[in-house]
Formats: sequence, structure tokens, C-alpha cells
Amino acid sequence: MYMDDREWEKIYNKIIEDFNFDKEKDVEAAKILSSFFKEKPDVKILEKMIKGKEVFIFGAGPSLKRHVKILKNIKKCQPIIVADGACKAFLEEGIIPDIIVSDLDGDIESLIECNKKGAIVVLHAHGDNIDKIKKYFHKLKNVIPTTQIPEYKKYKLYNFYGFTDGDRCCYLAYYFKAKKLILGGMDFGEYVTKYSRPEIKGEIEKADNIKAKKLRYAEYLINLLKDKIEIVFLP
Repeated sequence: MYMDDREWEKIYNKIIEDFNFDKEKDVEAAKILSSFFKEKPDVKILEKMIKGKEVFIFGAGPSLKRHVKILKNIKKCQPIIVADGACKAFLEEGIIPDIIVSDLDGDIESLIECNKKGAIVVLHAHGDNIDKIKKYFHKLKNVIPTTQIPEYKKYKLYNFYGFTDGDRCCYLAYYFKAKKLILGGMDFGEYVTKYSRPEIKGEIEKADNIKAKKLRYAEYLINLLKDKIEIVFLP
């Protein structure tokens, strides 16, 4: 099974129920992000970047730094898509990812820096980041706007499916017909890093219950793709 709008709506409604999210806030966020665009942005650049390619995708889990260093030794010309705050780890290694999938809860300064240096930002609107969208949108360029609401076609937004930044990276690559997904920093465990949660005091700490549940959803959604596209994990 893959996904279409009807199937996604079932999953989205389950997420809303499981997390007790306010769907109307999601809709409000979508309206606000959409209002910043005169027309729906063209995504041909993403298709050109991804179609037929082996794509590296990085989450912000505990294995991130180790996997970025592995990438430095093996990367040729494959595109790199990273989830939000993972871009900071790439900056630290002198690498600018091609695409950052973000809801603006990672390290904002690193996101802005990568964007200035050429990274496309696939910016996601949901009920919890309305203030951040208003504050930071105009500091970004080359933005592709997304939402998770099923009625996304009413707005100048895309819905490539997915829930967390990490699994949305994978669905984005699948949507644009990547040949293969090579995943790093995708641990789905009990711990979060400073790249995922900049507010934590150390390098890593145990995830709270909400974050742990989100990671389980991310793993589930990525697993749905496994019979549609080859997915491998960096060691």
C-alpha cells in the first residue's frame, strides 16, 4: 500500500485524534503560509534534482554525525535531503544539503545559513508553528510550501504526505520518483539530539512521550514506502 489523498486523510485523522491536535489550527497555518505566495510555486526544480536518482535522506537522530562523516567519504553527485535541524550537523561538516524539509523547530540560524547558500526549504505549516512562520518566512528564499491537511488543494500549497520532518523527506523523494532512498540519522529510538531539539542542554537526551510517539509514526510511515521504493539505512 502507498498513499493517495483518501488514504492520507485516514492517517491524518488518526494523527489528529492520537495527539489531540486542533485541525482548525492546521487549517489556519495553511492559510497563513499560502497567503505569502502570489501563486503556487513551481516544483520542477525538485523533480529535476530527484527523479531517477539515489537520494540521501538524513534525520536528526543520534547516528546523524557518524552518518554525515560516512557521507563525506562516499558522496558523488547524489542529492541530499535533510530534516530540519539536521542541517546544522551538515554545516558543521562543511556540507550544504540540497533540500531541507522543515517546520522551523530546529536550529533556525543554521537553516537560514544553508538556505542562503543554496538549499531549498520545503516549509511545512501546522497548528504549532504559526508564529514561527510569520517570524521567519521572509528571511528565507526558494521556499516550497506544504501542509498536512487533506484539503490542501484549496491553497497555494503542496501535500507530499508524511507527518514528521524525517518521513516527509522520504515521501518527498518518492513523490518525485527517486530511484532509491539511502537513510542516515534515522534511529526511531528513545533519544533526541540537540539537532532535533535545540533547547536541550546536552548533546542528547531521552525523548518525551510525545516525541517518542512521533518517532514511531515516522517509522511506520517510512515502512509503508518499502514495497514501493528501495530503502537502505547507512550502517
